[in-house]
Amino acid sequence: MAKRNNGGDSELNLDSLMDAVTNVVGVLMIVFVMMSLNTARMLQKILSDLPPVTKEQHEQIVKKVEQLPPPIATPEKLEEQKKQAQQELKKAVEQLQTVDTSEMQARMKFMDLDSFRKKLEEAKKEKEKQKAETEKLLAEVERLKALLDETPIFKPDPPTYVRLPNPRPFPKNPNEVRILVAKQGVLFLNEKEFIKPVIDGLEKIRSQFEYKEVKIDPFAKMLEGILGSPQAAAAAWPELAPLVNTYQLDQAALAYKALADAKVPATRQVLSAIGSISLVTRAAMPDVAAAIIDATKGDFAKWIALDPTRDPANPRIKAAAAGGKATLSWGAKTVEVKFTPKDILDYFVKDLAGMDAFKNAAKDKVIYDAFKLAATLERAAISPMMSTSSYTFKPEVKPGTVYVQLLLTPKPGGGETREQIRAETSAYQRTLRQLKLDPNGVAVFQVMSDAFDTYLEARKIADQIGVAATWEFLAKLELTSNVTNYEVQRFARAPTGRGSNPNAVRIAGPKRALD
Repeated sequence: MAKRNNGGDSELNLDSLMDAVTNVVGVLMIVFVMMSLNTARMLQKILSDLPPVTKEQHEQIVKKVEQLPPPIATPEKLEEQKKQAQQELKKAVEQLQTVDTSEMQARMKFMDLDSFRKKLEEAKKEKEKQKAETEKLLAEVERLKALLDETPIFKPDPPTYVRLPNPRPFPKNPNEVRILVAKQGVLFLNEKEFIKPVIDGLEKIRSQFEYKEVKIDPFAKMLEGILGSPQAAAAAWPELAPLVNTYQLDQAALAYKALADAKVPATRQVLSAIGSISLVTRAAMPDVAAAIIDATKGDFAKWIALDPTRDPANPRIKAAAAGGKATLSWGAKTVEVKFTPKDILDYFVKDLAGMDAFKNAAKDKVIYDAFKLAATLERAAISPMMSTSSYTFKPEVKPGTVYVQLLLTPKPGGGETREQIRAETSAYQRTLRQLKLDPNGVAVFQVMSDAFDTYLEARKIADQIGVAATWEFLAKLELTSNVTNYEVQRFARAPTGRGSNPNAVRIAGPKRALD
């Protein structure tokens, strides 16, 4: 029996193999028979075509024939080989028929040609899809190459002047020159010199800005918010109006409300005393009023807490009560009064407020009429003395602030361009050289958001000259300046909590410094 071949899926069908072997053997038999017949014919032809030979030639030929090797096989032997080959072929066919092909047939059942075709089709589709995507990518690469060819070569900007900061303390009494830096150039302002002629003119008529006849109208909204109603504001106005030249009326109104709520007389005399005490103790009027109200009830804690020395070991304020008496001290002066609300209130209104320190504090304090001051400044703004200035200004009374503000606007064509400031004869460089001679001179660069390159150039010149300088950002090309010599009514309530706790820890803002 033939050996079973376990070659896997690549083996051929055994029936086909049997047919092929039979065909091969048959072909070989036919070849052998044809060769024998051809050999016989060729021999007969050769013999018939041979020319007559002599005896000598015959003998030579015989010798040559004898020298030839014996033939491979005789016809009889060939016939015998043919029969033997047929028997072997028959035997091989019988053996092939006995071969077990069940395993091969079982394997062939698992070969699903349809699924292979389906997978082949899917693979072809995926190949086409990837080919399309590849073509898109190649097209994008070509497009980017074209764009890159059209892109101009990058040329970096020229080098920028950079300086290392050199922090130094700011002068105590600086003479500041504000230098406004815009994209086109610089504009400088010495605020003290600009305001000085204006202030000099105001000083000559200072008394004209004091309140003569005060009306409730500018204060009505503020007082209604504090006291609760227009009626309450109107009722309080006779007691508050006399204080308008000395105290901020929002503070006076809060003190008035505290006294009225506690059923303590809220007269102008009591309010004036509270105002004087607030100036000396550096406390807000509502806080002084609250301390006095508690003191009339026998509680001196708030009053002692207002001690301006803030030194418990050596206090200026002392207060105690015993045996129906109250002993109250301010510094070296001690007063003993009956321990009644009226007598304690009289101590604050008459004894304490009557001392020279309190009377002089109130005497030296003046609050001016903001609207009179603003009207005078409007006339000064259009006066000939301001025609040579690089700025125009407009006064503004802004509720919530205690000074009239001047809104400064640069005049068209004022200042110098970046090209002009490079010249040694420029007004910019002359101003810086003059400022350097002042030990307290400081150049304050105020830089707009789009003008940093201009600032670097201007600052380079300032560093070369050696002037002390610092810088800060400027939101817009406008400046504000307060007329600080003249405090005015704020016409609005001060922020809540301002001055309400004298012992509170306060964190100071960052100190200015040169860089």
